[in-house]
Amino acid sequence: MSCPRTSHLLTEYFDESRSPSAREETERHLRQCPDCSNELSGLLSVQESLRHWEERRVPQWDRGVALFRAERQPELPQRRGWILQWLPTAASLVMLVLLVFDAEIYRDESGFRIVFAGAGTAVQQAQLDTRFEDFSTVQRQRQEQQLQQFLTRLDEQQARRDLDLRQAVMSEARQLGAENFERIYSYFEQQRQLDMETVQVSYQQLLDRDFETLRTMQQLAGVMQVPGQVQ
Repeated sequence: MSCPRTSHLLTEYFDESRSPSAREETERHLRQCPDCSNELSGLLSVQESLRHWEERRVPQWDRGVALFRAERQPELPQRRGWILQWLPTAASLVMLVLLVFDAEIYRDESGFRIVFAGAGTAVQQAQLDTRFEDFSTVQRQRQEQQLQQFLTRLDEQQARRDLDLRQAVMSEARQLGAENFERIYSYFEQQRQLDMETVQVSYQQLLDRDFETLRTMQQLAGVMQVPGQVQ
């Protein structure tokens, strides 16, 4: 199974803005992981080839001039046999040169081009550019997806914290409301007991005064009856 961190670590390896600690961690993984090490070796070889690449122009061949000369030369029919005799040898020589110098023939917008070993990295550079562009696109999409997932998790965590905070505030409010109700009830109960005690004391004092008044009236009635008996 290939390493899932290969593309990410290779991108960080060529990033010059990393910190020394991050660079050391990336290089340690690249040394230990065979898949990442092989991919890095391939990229470094391509990079080394690009440094020594030089573009060479193919000599121009004027086909019109060659045809004009062929038409103007009368001895062409006599020499046709000689040309046909050496044509296979020339073709073999051309193929040998192409193989020895590692030449490549490809077609672009300007037409057919022959690229030798030193300049063959132009095709490799185009392929490398395409590969890096695809790799950058994949990495950008992956980073956007990871950022979106992080923002979603952050919103969920914030929502949970808000819900916990509201529940704590409501619980505290209910607890404070219950405590305040008990405090008010205790106050009114104390006031009621004090009022009852005050009423009892007042009633007792009223009874005592009534008793004193009744006894005084009895004494007065007794005093008023004594003179009548003396007569």
